[in-house]
This record gives sequence, structure tokens and C-alpha cells, in this order.
Amino acid sequence: MADVSTRNREKSSERFLSENDSRGGELLQCGVELRGSMTYDNIYLGDWLDFFGIGPVEAAKIAGCTPSYISNIKRGAKKNINAIYLLRLSEHMGVNVNDFFRPLPNKSQLQSLKSLSPKAQAAVLGGPQKR
Repeated sequence: MADVSTRNREKSSERFLSENDSRGGELLQCGVELRGSMTYDNIYLGDWLDFFGIGPVEAAKIAGCTPSYISNIKRGAKKNINAIYLLRLSEHMGVNVNDFFRPLPNKSQLQSLKSLSPKAQAAVLGGPQKR
């Protein structure tokens, strides 16, 4: 244990269990899944990119990946998507990452929202408020 800590050697065995510790023998369940097991079935990133006028090349530069990676997401061929790429894109667009998993409102919905005052728009977008 000398290579673990130069202080409190008598306490090191309590802090750093040895590899052959026999305290129960069961595995710790932490709820972490294996890498690559998370998939995104309904992602609307392509719609969001089109709405903001961002092509695959520009999106790739923003996200820090390749244009083919973005194209694969847009056409639904990429199921294991790096969350960091989505975060970078969402920050650039000024939206929440969760918005990529919701379809954009259609043009008629947006048009009717534009006819409302800014205060009414905020109320509608914020949802029902309890008073």
C-alpha cells in the first residue's frame, strides 16, 4: 500500500480495499449501461437544422464531427448519437437538447402564434400557469 498513500498507511486498507476483498462478493449495481446501448429513435435534428438553415457541413463544424455523421442522424441511420454533438448544436441554435426529440410546430401553428402579442406568446409557450 505504500504506492497508494504516503500518509496514514494504517488507514489505507480502510479507504482503498484490496483487489481480493471478500466483503460479500456481489457486484455493485449502479444503473450505468454499456457504451453504445443508448439509442435515439425519434430525433428531429434534421428538421431543426433545416429550420435554422444549417447544412450538414456547417452542423458538423459546430458539433465537431463529420458531415456524414450529421447526414446519418438526419436520415435516421445513426442510432447511437454522441450527446456532446447534440449539446453543441443546441447551444448554437439557442434551443434545449430535448427539443431535438420533439417535432417542430407546423407553419400554420407558427403563423397563429406570431399574431399574438409577445406576452401572449410567452404565456402560450410557457403552458398553463397556476395562480
